[in-house]
Amino acid sequence: MLWIPAALIGCYAIFVFAPAVVAVCTIFRAKPGDPLERLIAPDGQFARFADRMLAARSRLSAHQKAHVSIPARDGAALSGDYYDLGSDRTAILVHGYRTDPEVNFVVQADVFARRGYNVLIIRQRGHGDGSCARCGLGLYEQYDVAAWNEWALGREGVAETVIYGVSMGAAAIGFAACDLDPKKTRALVLDCGFRSPYEQIRLDCKRRNVPGFLIMPPIRLLAKLFLRLDIKRRTDDVLKRTTIPCFFLHGTADETVPYETGREVYEACGARKAFFTAEGAGHAEAFVSDPERAEAALFAFLDSQSNLKKGY
Repeated sequence: MLWIPAALIGCYAIFVFAPAVVAVCTIFRAKPGDPLERLIAPDGQFARFADRMLAARSRLSAHQKAHVSIPARDGAALSGDYYDLGSDRTAILVHGYRTDPEVNFVVQADVFARRGYNVLIIRQRGHGDGSCARCGLGLYEQYDVAAWNEWALGREGVAETVIYGVSMGAAAIGFAACDLDPKKTRALVLDCGFRSPYEQIRLDCKRRNVPGFLIMPPIRLLAKLFLRLDIKRRTDDVLKRTTIPCFFLHGTADETVPYETGREVYEACGARKAFFTAEGAGHAEAFVSDPERAEAALFAFLDSQSNLKKGY
């Protein structure tokens, strides 16, 4: 009868543990970001926004940019592009998973530049340039965000920052929220950020008809053992303790990170906050789908924080 437990162990190894190993290797490995040209092609996600994205790129290209690099806490080389407009304010833009930063931020970068901000567009670890072996679904990246914020505030004449993240970038900002200087970080902008890597992977399992209740425990265990990451950490647990004002954006047609998740994280946030709803917008489309209204709402919020700091 010993063959029965042996058979069960074998089935578990083949049908549960082995797929979990493959999942961890796939999810956290380095990956190229999908370029703007691919995603604005006729069959791409952002095809209907192609004209406004290309126009924003053209305007942004009128400003000189410098390629910059800094060391991460773990010694990895982090890179980004810095547009120095001689301002005392810098917008730090943190892109999402498996995406080129230009895709998530060409429109917002142009808006911040027109509004008189320096613009720092970072490239997330494990994306594109091969400088880091793995990404961390926001858990490694939270420390990178803090490092970039310190770098930006160290530039001559820069007095404050706004940090804007999309999807995984928003999660990284959420995890970092209590590690940032609240006196010099004017606001955090969280655009369609997920609540936890665990929850997001589980949702992806559901979309793929994979039994999450079986595969998620070994995925979490493997991430802990080999990557030193607890993927059950939640951004709302951090955001409820932050004092930095937070502006949230989310599209009602987001099929990757549900709109309801964005609302729940917003409700948990303990700082001064506002929420922008983009009707009919999909994942990472909240700003680009209605840029005039999104810009007006975002900068009304940012200006109100500036006035509060000045005591108006």
